[in-house]
Amino acid sequence: MIREFSVRVKSSNNKARTAFSLCTAIALGLIFLSMIIPVYRGIVSLVGMALLVVAITLYTKYVSPIYYYDITFDSEGTPLFVVRQIIGKRQTTLCRIGLAEIMKIEEENSEARRSHKTPFGFKKYAYLPTLMPAVSYRLTTMSRYEKAEILIEASGEFISLLRSYSAEAREMAEDDDEY
Repeated sequence: MIREFSVRVKSSNNKARTAFSLCTAIALGLIFLSMIIPVYRGIVSLVGMALLVVAITLYTKYVSPIYYYDITFDSEGTPLFVVRQIIGKRQTTLCRIGLAEIMKIEEENSEARRSHKTPFGFKKYAYLPTLMPAVSYRLTTMSRYEKAEILIEASGEFISLLRSYSAEAREMAEDDDEY
């Protein structure tokens, strides 16, 4: 029996926070330095601004967002897997797929994730709250609209539950097709 629930995903390491802090400190130091030195001011301030852009990117992608993975039902009773992102007071739905559309869930370490080639015709989505996580999961989905690979980071319990719910949803969809 598929039940509705929501899981808040937490970052598994602090690499993003450390990189953000380091880039911000170095960028501010370089910008201050460019005001003092008599030569190469433009180059030093350009490097400082580039590091500031990297810091802002790290903050908006890894430090400030809060991810939620939801199992829910739509108005027609179809079980769904939903990925939500909350930044401040703004909530955004990033992914909404039927559980029956999940064909395969594979565990990957960082080396396997880097070496993986997304098949032609598939879209790739990454909903990872951690910068360079040690373990992630690749969901291969197929619907009548698109084929995609979705990277998520979750606990083993959640993944085993997602596997069983997607198998149950596929059985329910097959039973509905017979009638």
